[in-house]
Amino acid sequence: MNYEGLTLRSALCFNILSNTYVNFLQNFLKRKLVMKAKRVSLLLIFFSMAIILMGKPDQSEAGEKEFVGTYFTIGDEDEIPTPVIVQIRKDGTYLTVFGIQNTTLAGIVFTDDVGIWEKTGKNKIKAQTFSISALPPTESSSGEVVGNCIADHTITFTNNFQEINLTVSGKCYAPDVNPVDPGDAPVTAEFSGSFQGKRLNIP
Repeated sequence: MNYEGLTLRSALCFNILSNTYVNFLQNFLKRKLVMKAKRVSLLLIFFSMAIILMGKPDQSEAGEKEFVGTYFTIGDEDEIPTPVIVQIRKDGTYLTVFGIQNTTLAGIVFTDDVGIWEKTGKNKIKAQTFSISALPPTESSSGEVVGNCIADHTITFTNNFQEINLTVSGKCYAPDVNPVDPGDAPVTAEFSGSFQGKRLNIP
């Protein structure tokens, strides 16, 4: 038997098998590395997006916080001169205090206007408020509620949000009528006004 030829063939087969195995192993490792790299890339993208989203301010808050504040305005309601304090709150609450509301100048007294507001433009918001009007007390009468009122407010701001223009228009109904849904109940009174003012800033 030719042992030398057998050894040569065995060596050749071993060499071929070795090369095949090495190539297979290299390709396998390359695929694993590529897959691992892809996984790492996806994880990096995911965490990057998460970090960006976590650090990004809420759009509604970022777009509305400029309006929040307290403003002192002067103007007139139904041609009666009066100052009005306007407060726009972060939680969506809107409040106005009229200088004439506890006087007899309007023939009645009325509460603060309390309601909600929302942004309608870059420099504009709208609000809707409730108030209750009553006859002023006298020596012979403690007064009585005469109207439930609802009003629409439009507020326009200057570009630096330091000054405002406010317009108000509203309607009142009988004390037993809900102004949110008055149905066909008659309007007992109407009012309107226009005011200009500035933001209160801490020195």
